[in-house]
Amino acid sequence: MEIEDGCLNRGQLCVFNTIMKWLCLLVLFCPFLHASTAIESIAGKRTLFLGDSITQAGTYVSFTSYYLQRLHPEKDFDIYPLGLGSETVSGLSEEGHAGGRFPRPSLFERLERVLTKVKPKIVFACYGINCGIYKPLDEERFNAFKSGVKRLIAKSKKSGVEQIYIVTPPIYDATTKVGQFNYDSVMASYAAWEMTIKEEGVQVINLHSAMREARDARKKVFSGDRVHPGKEGHLFMATSILKGLGFETASEDVGEVLQDPLFKKVDQLRSFRGKQWMKHVGYTREKVVKPQPLGETEKTVSKMQAEINKLRRAR
Repeated sequence: MEIEDGCLNRGQLCVFNTIMKWLCLLVLFCPFLHASTAIESIAGKRTLFLGDSITQAGTYVSFTSYYLQRLHPEKDFDIYPLGLGSETVSGLSEEGHAGGRFPRPSLFERLERVLTKVKPKIVFACYGINCGIYKPLDEERFNAFKSGVKRLIAKSKKSGVEQIYIVTPPIYDATTKVGQFNYDSVMASYAAWEMTIKEEGVQVINLHSAMREARDARKKVFSGDRVHPGKEGHLFMATSILKGLGFETASEDVGEVLQDPLFKKVDQLRSFRGKQWMKHVGYTREKVVKPQPLGETEKTVSKMQAEINKLRRAR
C-alpha cells in the first residue's frame, strides 16, 4: 500500500479500516476461541488428574468437573481423579516422614500402570508442594523436581497423551517475619521454572502466582495447616485452572456451590471413581496396594453420570 504525500487515498483508507475492524474482532474474540478450542480438546476424552494429597482429596477436581458440565451441558467429560497423598515427582522424602512409618511415594512407582490402564488423552498434573520436602531452595532438590516434571511429560507423551496441563503448585500458606524462611519462596521458584516450559502439547497453568496474589489481598488463609486448602481454596484452584483453559466463571459463594444438587452428584462420582481406580491401578504408600479388578465400577459410573446428565441438561 503506497502512501502519497503522507496521506491515504479513499480506496486505501477503506482497506485500512477493514483491516483494523478485523483486528479488533480478533482481539475481542480470541479469548473465546481459545476457550472453545480447549473445551473441544477435553470434551469426550479420557482426562486424568495426577497430584498429591490435595488432588486425592479431590474437591478442586470436583469443582472443575462441575463447572465444565454445568457450563457445557451439551458436552460429555470423562475425568479420572488419581491423586495420591504425600506423593512427589522428585522422588525425595524427608527423614522421619509420617513419623517414620513410610517414605514419600514417587509418582513413577505407579505412573506406567496409570497410563496403561486409564489410557488418557488429557493429563492435568499438580506437584511441587511435597517435592521440596519443606526445606530451603537447594540445587539438588530443585533439579530432582525439574527432572521429575520432564519425565512425567515424556512418559505421558510416549503413552499417547495428546495434551498435558502442568498446574504450578498451590501456595504454602504461611505468614513469616522479614528474614525468616518461608517455604512458599521455594514454591515460587518451582512455579517460575515451570512457566519456562515451552513444548508442543504442554501448557502450564500458573496457579501459584494467582493464588499468591489472591492470598496477599485477604486476611483469611486458604489453608489452615499451610499445605491443604480448604473448600474455598479448592474452589480457587478450580477456577484458576478453568481460567487457564481460557474462560472465566462467575464469582460464586463456595457454600452455595457445595449445596447445589448437581455439585453433590459430581463430587460423589469423582470420589467413587477415584477410590476404585486407585485400587485398580495399585500404589505403594504406608502399605502396598496390589492392582485389583475394576468389577462393576464403570457400570456404576455410567449410571451416576446418567443422573448428572439428566439434572444438568434440564436446567
